[in-house]
Amino acid sequence: MNTTDPQAPVPDVDNTTEIIAPLGHTILAVDKTPAIGDETEAWIDHLNFVSDAIEQRPAILVVPFSDIEAATTFAAQAPVETSYRVVAVCYHGASGQEAEISAAMAAALADSSDPALPFNGVNLEGVGAVEDKYKLTFERQEAAMRAGVCIIQTGADGTPEIVRAISTFRKNPDSGMADDIMLDINGALTIDYVRLVMRTAASKERRRKNTGAARRNLRSVFMAEAIKLEKAEILENVTATADQLTVTQDSDDKARANADIPSYWVRGMHVIATTLNVY
Repeated sequence: MNTTDPQAPVPDVDNTTEIIAPLGHTILAVDKTPAIGDETEAWIDHLNFVSDAIEQRPAILVVPFSDIEAATTFAAQAPVETSYRVVAVCYHGASGQEAEISAAMAAALADSSDPALPFNGVNLEGVGAVEDKYKLTFERQEAAMRAGVCIIQTGADGTPEIVRAISTFRKNPDSGMADDIMLDINGALTIDYVRLVMRTAASKERRRKNTGAARRNLRSVFMAEAIKLEKAEILENVTATADQLTVTQDSDDKARANADIPSYWVRGMHVIATTLNVY
């Protein structure tokens, strides 16, 4: 986890991301909100760079807020609403506790041993509860979450807790259309985890000829790991989509094998709809 000051000029942000890029920090917790525009884009560029197909290192940015309107405005920025690696976490009314909110949220994310297990109800230690006058209605909370804001509320025990750990992702970056496939931050955590598992499995045997037999063997390795992830309830539909897991030789680069691994990640149970049948 890396904490830095985003209020510095953009060149300093660029210098910071350049330094930490090779390190691949999993969680980046900033203590103040990056300025809308170039400074925010610098952080998004960093997230995209370190997590792309070449670098393949996980990264999540935690941005804290104590005002719901400010959080909503931040999440509405074009680069932000197309990123599933940003958590705009807001505890309305907790002015002056932004650093604590960010650090506590980052600690909660880092403490999870199961990437698919949701964070609903997880306490944020070290953050003081706000006065009742700052409490938001359920309707206002839902509106903020639909806008890409991760809401913190005061729990029944008087401790601040996560309502739902959502990312700012609202639109597909390619089509610009509404998309909720990576709504929860668990999406980023799970995909990063699966990618690491598959890369680790493949790297156990580095000396392979690019033959049909070797590719079938590699496919078996990937399938075995995917089945383990299915049993652990991190992925689902693995056996049902087994025919979609393929390892083929690249048509242009004969030294390259292309693996397609379907990854249906397990969602959290965030909504429980009940009907009372009165007789």
